Amino acid sequence: MKIWNSYGSEHSMNLVLIGSFVQEKNAENIEKLIGKLKLASEHEGYYLSGEPSENHRFSREVLEALQEQQIHHLSPLEIDQFNSDYYLERDGNKITIDTDEIDISAFIKIFVDAGAKVEVYSKHFYSETSETSKKPKKPKKPKKIKDSEEE
Repeated sequence: MKIWNSYGSEHSMNLVLIGSFVQEKNAENIEKLIGKLKLASEHEGYYLSGEPSENHRFSREVLEALQEQQIHHLSPLEIDQFNSDYYLERDGNKITIDTDEIDISAFIKIFVDAGAKVEVYSKHFYSETSETSKKPKKPKKPKKIKDSEEE
């Protein structure tokens, strides 16, 4: 069970993240790394600790997984992104992640560190893969808010 401990408008982003790797082996290694980080992040509690961010440290499991892949750009707070709700699919040298979360910086960083070309788009505007979509759907215009002076 995931405990919701904050308010945010970032849910229902309906994002797709695609990493196209040079070699299939790179995609396979990143898929395994994401699995390890997901398991390790279940026991991390940075966002609940109340500690200032400079006091956050990686657990031994997370640190070992990052060092194994020579990943040096993640912060301890980003590790929780691997414990969020997402769907991962690997097809050859390509990894696709579907999520409703807006915080995907950790995924982008490990993809780029492994030499992937990264693409991100919202399925709200592109219902298919962006490679096959011709035009994005137009976003709805926000409602105009009346000034209190106009009333």
